[in-house]
Amino acid sequence: MKIITPYVQVKQKYQVTIPVILRKQLDINEGDTLEVSIKNWYILFTPKEIVNKRTSKPVKSNLSSYIGSEKGLFSSVEEVDNFIRNERNLWEL
Repeated sequence: MKIITPYVQVKQKYQVTIPVILRKQLDINEGDTLEVSIKNWYILFTPKEIVNKRTSKPVKSNLSSYIGSEKGLFSSVEEVDNFIRNERNLWEL
């Protein structure tokens, strides 16, 4: 695998965008889970799969898994939007 080292800029609220060339090489898609760690002053993002303990099958972790089910945390997308908005407002304090 050829190593590519593009630059990214830290945006508002400390967000960064993973460049498309790296996302394609690593097959990272929206909703995927990444483990974040620090090693020798480097920030490492490692793609991870969450596994359902009962079935041993990989579970795609995404926002929709928290909506509408009996175990869901939110009953609608609007509820999720409000929750995220409130959390972001706390960051600005």
